[in-house]
Amino acid sequence: IMKFTEHLSAHITPEWRKQYINYEEMKCMLYAAVEQAPSAELVEPDVVTRYFAKFDEQFFHYCDKELAKINTFYSEKLAEATRKFGSLRNELSEAQEDEFRAKEGMFRHRPKILRKRDVPARKIQELKLAFSEFYLSLILLQNYQNLNFTGFRKILKKHDKLLCVDIGAKWRSGNVETSHFYINKDIDRLIQETEATVTQELEGGDRQRAVKRL
Repeated sequence: IMKFTEHLSAHITPEWRKQYINYEEMKCMLYAAVEQAPSAELVEPDVVTRYFAKFDEQFFHYCDKELAKINTFYSEKLAEATRKFGSLRNELSEAQEDEFRAKEGMFRHRPKILRKRDVPARKIQELKLAFSEFYLSLILLQNYQNLNFTGFRKILKKHDKLLCVDIGAKWRSGNVETSHFYINKDIDRLIQETEATVTQELEGGDRQRAVKRL
């Protein structure tokens, strides 16, 4: 079975590398804490308790920073995607109007229109490509969302297993599962709307062809 560290590095978007959960660093922190812990046979129990309480303070502070980084990046990318979708929709409307005008004009000014007739068709082809590239960027963002959530779930589970506690699980439900990057479903909506737009407006209602193109 592929370890999560390998899975993460195999599936990240390279130019976003620094924006993902630093899973490897968090794993090293956990193993180092366990290895360097004072031996329960040699010291008083409260010494061990204090040691792990201090470690948890540092560990969850690091988790907080990672979560803030991911939330910020996700929000920025989502805002970009929302703007891009709006401008692509506008371009599509304009191209459709041009096409409609060109078709109407063909009957009235046939010679002049013959020279211009391929312009809307070429624009439509460009838009198909633009929507396809945009769709890929949405899938990458959805992937970013899923990988980071899985990273938090796995590292917090590892924390609880190594330290024999349930603090990680509580932190996950109180922080990760209520965070913007996890609960926000706008990316799913944008993916659906893009599929619908390409199907209805660019592929004449043929969903199979639209999905193939995307």
